[in-house]
Amino acid sequence: MRLLDKTRRRQNRKRAIPLAALLLTCLSVSAYSAESVSIDVLKSHFADGDFDAIISALDAKPQKSPEAYNLLISALMNKDLDDAEEQADKFVAAYPDDYRAYHIHASVMGAQASDSIFSALGYAKKARQSLEKAVDIAPDKIDVYQALMQFHLAAPSIAGGDMDEARRLVDKIATMDATEGQFASARFHMAQDNTEKATELYLTLAAQDDSRAQALFELGRHYVADERYQQAFETLSPLMSFQPEQMEAADTPQWQAHQRTVHHYLYGKYYLGLAAVKSGNNTQAGIEALSQYRRELAATNIDTANLPSHDWAALRLAELLINNKQYEDAQTTLNTIEPGQDDRFNSIFKGLKKKVKKHV
Repeated sequence: MRLLDKTRRRQNRKRAIPLAALLLTCLSVSAYSAESVSIDVLKSHFADGDFDAIISALDAKPQKSPEAYNLLISALMNKDLDDAEEQADKFVAAYPDDYRAYHIHASVMGAQASDSIFSALGYAKKARQSLEKAVDIAPDKIDVYQALMQFHLAAPSIAGGDMDEARRLVDKIATMDATEGQFASARFHMAQDNTEKATELYLTLAAQDDSRAQALFELGRHYVADERYQQAFETLSPLMSFQPEQMEAADTPQWQAHQRTVHHYLYGKYYLGLAAVKSGNNTQAGIEALSQYRRELAATNIDTANLPSHDWAALRLAELLINNKQYEDAQTTLNTIEPGQDDRFNSIFKGLKKKVKKHV
């Protein structure tokens, strides 16, 4: 019966309620600190999209740290959601007083809800319960309020979403941090289709040095999702002039702020390239954006686990090179890719290989 349900979920994925946006991205990239060299190595595997290496190293390990559970579950979410759910339940059981366990548990439940039209409401309820538990355990952590707000924005009312509650959470976040409150308000207005107000807030944030990268990235990402590609280009293009400085990794507020800034600048460059792929326009600018992204991803010392992998960036770059009739460069780029990540990735990869083969 479990296998049948998994098959049905694959068939109905496009019709399932959109809760996957629950989101590991709401959990700060600095919420975990590296505990050993092996964890750092596994993080590099994650950045490369080598999820099997992480699963092989951690799945059978009897005692797992919170960070090990986080890496394992994140890897499994890219391979098998049922296995991710099993490990998320174990994480909660092993660390019942750690808000991070409930945070990632909610992410898995949200992904399951998005993947199954038959069990979506049950999974959505579990996601909300886990996020509310995380708030109870860590009422001083802004991340958990942001994730719960995202739930209410993403989930329809039948699945527990509540715009009034989302508005209350926006206000709560604003009392904890004024800048984060502005970001929360912008996301709320965007979810309400009040794009004029949301854009006004993002542009205000983009005028401030500390929030510029995140504001441009979030607004640009919205334009890409909304297929407003020219506006995405205009919004994200200023990120191309940014060259990330190096800072020594440390458990300090300065390092955490630096990580967030570089993370958003890099992600924005990836999205600029993606906009070129999706639109078929600004191809040369997209090639430069993805080329910069790949170079800087390889050179940075920030945690890259939540950024698109080298292989995804190479795949998108190869698409643009083919569009630009640079077939030999596209072939060279494709040769750097290790296929086998997921069905969607492999399908695009095989299609691009066929296109190049006709010209080289």
